[in-house]
Amino acid sequence: MASVKPEPEDDLGFGVGYVDPKPEEVETKVNVGYLLQLASATSPELLEKGVDIGMRVLDGLKAPLGAVAQLSTTQASQWLESIGVLETLAQPTRTIVGVVGNTGAGKSSVISAVLDEERLLPTNCMRACTASPTEISYNHSADPEELYRAEVDFISAEDWVKDLRVLYSDLLDGNGEVSRDCTNQDSDAGVAYAKIKAVYPRLTKEMIAQTSPAALANEVTVRRVLGSVKKLRATTAASLYRQLQEYVDSREKTAENSKRLEFWPLIKVVRIYTKAAALATGACLVDLPGVQDSNAARAAVAANYMKACTGLWIVAPITRAVDDKTAKSLLGDSFRRQLKYDGTYSAVTFICSKTDDISVTEAGESLGIDEEISESWSRIEEIAGDVRKYKSDIADLRDEKDVCDDLIDKIEQAWDNWEALGSKQSSGTTVYAPIDTNSNKRKRQSKPRGSRKNRGLRNPNDGGFSDSEDSGASDQENEKPQEKNRQPLTADQIDAELASLKGEKTEVRKKRKEIDQQISAGRDEIKNMIAEKEMLLAEVKAVCIQGRNEYSRRAIKQDFAMGIKELDHENAAEQDEETFDPEADIRDYDAVAKSLPVFCVSSRAFQKLSGRLPKDDFSAGGFQSVDDTEIPQLQAHAKKLTEAGRAAHSRRFLNDLVQLVNSMTMWATDDGTGSNLTDAEKNNEETRLRKQLARMQQELESALQDCIASVKEVLADNIYDSFDKYIPVAMEAAVPTATQWGAHKSLGGLLWATYKATCRRNGIFRGASGARDFNEELFLPITKHLAGGWERAFQRRLPSCVDGFLRATRTLLETFHREATQRATERNNYNGLDMLARQLQSYAQRISDIRTHVIGLAQELQREASRGFTPIIQNEMVPAYEGCTAEQGMGSYKRMKDIMIGHVARQRGAMFHNATVFVETQLEQMCDRIGLEMNAHMQDVHARLSRDYLSVLVGVDGASLAAGVPRVELLLRSEMAPRLARVDGLFAEGSSVAGSAVEGSAIAGLTAEGSTAAASTAEGSTAQGSSARGSIAAGTSAEGTDAYLTADEGGEYVHGPIAQDSVMVKSEAD
Repeated sequence: MASVKPEPEDDLGFGVGYVDPKPEEVETKVNVGYLLQLASATSPELLEKGVDIGMRVLDGLKAPLGAVAQLSTTQASQWLESIGVLETLAQPTRTIVGVVGNTGAGKSSVISAVLDEERLLPTNCMRACTASPTEISYNHSADPEELYRAEVDFISAEDWVKDLRVLYSDLLDGNGEVSRDCTNQDSDAGVAYAKIKAVYPRLTKEMIAQTSPAALANEVTVRRVLGSVKKLRATTAASLYRQLQEYVDSREKTAENSKRLEFWPLIKVVRIYTKAAALATGACLVDLPGVQDSNAARAAVAANYMKACTGLWIVAPITRAVDDKTAKSLLGDSFRRQLKYDGTYSAVTFICSKTDDISVTEAGESLGIDEEISESWSRIEEIAGDVRKYKSDIADLRDEKDVCDDLIDKIEQAWDNWEALGSKQSSGTTVYAPIDTNSNKRKRQSKPRGSRKNRGLRNPNDGGFSDSEDSGASDQENEKPQEKNRQPLTADQIDAELASLKGEKTEVRKKRKEIDQQISAGRDEIKNMIAEKEMLLAEVKAVCIQGRNEYSRRAIKQDFAMGIKELDHENAAEQDEETFDPEADIRDYDAVAKSLPVFCVSSRAFQKLSGRLPKDDFSAGGFQSVDDTEIPQLQAHAKKLTEAGRAAHSRRFLNDLVQLVNSMTMWATDDGTGSNLTDAEKNNEETRLRKQLARMQQELESALQDCIASVKEVLADNIYDSFDKYIPVAMEAAVPTATQWGAHKSLGGLLWATYKATCRRNGIFRGASGARDFNEELFLPITKHLAGGWERAFQRRLPSCVDGFLRATRTLLETFHREATQRATERNNYNGLDMLARQLQSYAQRISDIRTHVIGLAQELQREASRGFTPIIQNEMVPAYEGCTAEQGMGSYKRMKDIMIGHVARQRGAMFHNATVFVETQLEQMCDRIGLEMNAHMQDVHARLSRDYLSVLVGVDGASLAAGVPRVELLLRSEMAPRLARVDGLFAEGSSVAGSAVEGSAIAGLTAEGSTAAASTAEGSTAQGSSARGSIAAGTSAEGTDAYLTADEGGEYVHGPIAQDSVMVKSEAD
């Protein structure tokens, strides 16, 4: 069916056949019922369609306002400002999902599979190199030449100098020369040398030792790169991957590229933009290599992503995920504790990778599914025996076939001999039958090799036939003595022998054909059996894979819950050991386990089943479809993570739109004649109303002050008091902790090289024995005790304080509305009261939206504050780190330990005090920031209330009482009133057909193809409330063009045709 041709539209998307309400009908016609319904929807897709309609509505409203915005006698500029603020809320949100996992976990493969790409993420082949964070977002570009985009963000010159100083300290020995360990890529010196040589390939060891980090950073070619952003684009993923590898990968040095600069040590972050369906709704995947990076810039980027993450994906190979208790340990106690501080346990998703890596035998035994697969396994073993037997039979048949081939060759040779004798005999030469002197030998050679079926085959040499080169029946041979007793051959004898040979050859060929058929049949049977075996193996493997997946899923969920339980119990016991009850659950751990999303995925199987990886020798057996790989489910999960944020964001826009439309409608329908009050009564009413507004503002400010005071009290009770309590504990443990770092290795101490490498990096180092953070270890006694109170304060107490304030605010609004409208109700003046009541509902919803914003802001700021302790400790420890790094020569390790222990002993009190004071200051600033944000929202609500209530109840603008409404203002209001009256109709039409797939119908104001359409649903019909086709909407000219206010030569403002460049919503013909 052909799509319906849309009617011409006006600025709001309705056909020109729509008839505006009469002025006296505007008040009763205007409502936002459908818009309110849409704003309460739960589907993010439906809400986003509502935002699209809302943006077109705002465009239509801006046209007449923009024409008179420069005039001070109208409120057009104020409304345009409000519209502009609302439009900023329509920007799409991003949901950041961090992906973490150890080396070899398969993170890149999982991300590529989620993106539906064979390979997109760049990799670095240098084992000792820490990769930069890689961010992957949706590509909104419509340019066909940049279907794939990327940005390579390089570190600043300052950061590179800092990095070079650390590299130099690792590379140079006590004599200032390049260490001999530089050839070992796994050593610190080897890593440092590789990085420096990558960026400065022309430098020799001597040149490196003689220059300085500052001089290297100032080198021209490097300076051009530092602080810059390289933008790449491509039409294919493979092309973008190759371009990225030029920057990210470390290449083997060859004669051609030995002098080329490599960029990978200079990269801070890589951003990739692709049109992956999994990212289309706003998900942003970030491959996080970790925060234990010697490059401070990269470490800071990774840490910032961790703070901003809405979701966190932990990837581990399924073969290790359960055994290593990865879900329980969550990559370390520090990582797990930080999740508790951040309140992001619920954001964790666990991904078991490499599910195709499985041993059926081991899985069957360990999972207890031997009985389930025993029947299939027996059949597989039976097939294996049958295949061996068939292969043996085919080998025998091939032997027989070889014998047949030998016999045919000999028959053909005998045929040639007898045919030659016949030719000579026919020419008159006397010929004799050839003599086979090697007959016995040849007969033995002609026997079948192990064959039992060819004994009836005749040897063509039996009976005196020869196949030797000497059987040419030459005259010389015919004269030999043994020929004297032989009789010459006749023509009939020769013909008879040739006929016999021909018959024998036919018989042998027939036999060979039968053997070929038997071999072919055997091969087909083997092929069928192998296919059956592979099918059975795939079924068995599938059972084992699914069994292991389910077992791993249950175990990981349980381990995860137990990890949280252990941390809860640890905190509870340390806070109050006397009241701690280990039998009492602090939270519902079964619910915690059930809530953890766990996906057991096979990236390789997904790629193979999707037609990719053509060069990989990999069988996707065990996976019947791509769904079995669980990658599609993970893709859907990525989309689902965005739903809450998208819905909340869109709902806030629509609620604010409701409020704006209500306010503008009350303004537009007030022509200054609706009030029956005298001027004196208006003055009295305005004075009374302004007093009520002022009193409400004071009460709101008082409620806000009480709320912030409650928040600060919560922080004092749950956090600040713990500082005073546990600083002495940390001080007591500080010297033993520092002493332990230098203890003997058997007692858990560090080797000299690791100790010094950690000091070079200001206390943070990841070596072969794992990650160490001296600063965190010193502060650990406080961190451990603080975690429970911190979580309680920010996840429960602070939201409760905010909720109390918002309840009080709603009560104040309701009281104000009741008191403000009481006089109008007593006078039976109900004009506009229903609109104020609806507006009150929108204010209540706006207050609810404030909660989401404030709680989100508080979580963001508290995450920043919770990470503020260790940087202060690190700063206080810098003199010790620098002193240890400077020590060289005999006895240096002992002097290093003495320096460290002495510094900790002297500074422990100050460092812990300064760290807690710093964080306390941050939290106090957080309270002030929250107060300012909430006050700004309340002031905005109060300003809107003042405008709406003064306009409706008194008939004046919110700013001051006017002697009268200017004519241009009246004309503008009359222009806007019918437009506003049509707004809800557009949402009604969109709502009534939302989700419809009928061709030609308008879906949320859009056609099936996505083009802007009229609100008609059938050819010739117009939108709700429209008259017959061809009628002209109120306020339009005879040609159907819309009207707006324009100045005549005398400066007065009259109706005129709309400018051609004004904003109008057009329909696109199919």
